Amino acid sequence: MGTAIITGAASGIGQATAKRLAKRMNVVAADRDAGGLAATVGAIVTEGGKAIAIEVDVSDGRSVRDMIAEVNATGDPVEAALFAAGIFIKGPVDAITEDDWDQMINTHAKGTFLCCQAAIAHMVPRGKGAIVNMSSDFAVMAVPDGAAYCAAKSAIYSMTKSLALEFAGNGIRVNALGPGPIDTPILRSGRSEAEYQAARISIAERLPLGRLGQPEEVAACADFLLSERASYINGQIIHPNGGQQTW
Repeated sequence: MGTAIITGAASGIGQATAKRLAKRMNVVAADRDAGGLAATVGAIVTEGGKAIAIEVDVSDGRSVRDMIAEVNATGDPVEAALFAAGIFIKGPVDAITEDDWDQMINTHAKGTFLCCQAAIAHMVPRGKGAIVNMSSDFAVMAVPDGAAYCAAKSAIYSMTKSLALEFAGNGIRVNALGPGPIDTPILRSGRSEAEYQAARISIAERLPLGRLGQPEEVAACADFLLSERASYINGQIIHPNGGQQTW
């Protein structure tokens, strides 16, 4: 059946992807949020799937390597991975702190690098594997109060293309998703309920499709890219964004 690792699996796109992939693969749900992981794994098991939870700090190399080693010790090697752990800290450059910047870069850019590095090391000997990284529309857009987030997601954008070239000869495909406005916990981050609802309406009005995307819609894209149906797709960034223009 094969095993898929999903980081950021405690909520949002990561959780939705874990649930979807569990229909055809064994799932390792990884995150820092133990409670969210328990909910994800519980939902998968209830539906007849197989899943385990591993707490991981993607910004820490040892934690990431231990996660991959724990999975491979089960004898069911990693064949697919979605690296979607993420945070969002909003603010203008003259207001965010150095610690804010480090958290954003370490979680997104460094975390994706460490996860890819560890997973690829186990995929290369088998000559097979598929990875999807989580970038964003913001990787190629100018967004007020989002310089740190944009920079971190841009790093993932470029890293994905480089990794795809480096390991194509080893039978490993690396792609990324660059979602637009999706109704996930990040959209709620730092907002009151009233602010969140107002943001949903305001954002939806600017989108050609007139609504926010759902995590399950992005999960469908991840599922496709991690499957044999996408066997000739490599080094691409797919934007499920409701038609939002990124230039």
